[in-house]
Amino acid sequence: MVSRLLAGDEALFAALVDRWQPGLLRLARAITGNAASAEDVVQETWVSMLRSLLTFAGRSSLRTWVHGICAHLALARIRQDSRSPVPSGPAVDPSHFDEQGAWREPPLRWTEETPEAVAARHEVIECIERTVEMLPVRQRVVITLRDVQGFSSDEACEILGVSEVHQRVLLHRARSQVRTECERLYREAA
Repeated sequence: MVSRLLAGDEALFAALVDRWQPGLLRLARAITGNAASAEDVVQETWVSMLRSLLTFAGRSSLRTWVHGICAHLALARIRQDSRSPVPSGPAVDPSHFDEQGAWREPPLRWTEETPEAVAARHEVIECIERTVEMLPVRQRVVITLRDVQGFSSDEACEILGVSEVHQRVLLHRARSQVRTECERLYREAA
């Protein structure tokens, strides 16, 4: 594929743009928090990919490499903005656990298929999307890469340039916050 792109295969390039553009936009939007900035970043990504294609060493898939370019460009775009503070403290409220670390009461089940649950699904999706948008940048990006776009842990680490442990912590905190907000929604509806 790389050799075809280097040879100027416009049909292949157009196919890649069609296939990867939505995911790149989601990634850039997750980082920048702004649709217009995300579109600019994705355009810069394609230009940068074409300019640096000769340097592609093949240590990862072309898809992962292009998404890495997008992540780095989006992060560079927001560097001048104030950094989001890294939340301190536990990801899940400690009052949910007993002295031995077991759940006092298990998390709410979200899979019951009652008519009310089906009707509430739209509200839950909106809650998830709203919560993800409010997460700190790196958490928002990791949950977008892993849970929305389906990248593996290794690919997410490579795209973001973070360690496996850091990626797991970011993903855990993001998922925990989403879970907390969805539980709040369910409790308010009950």
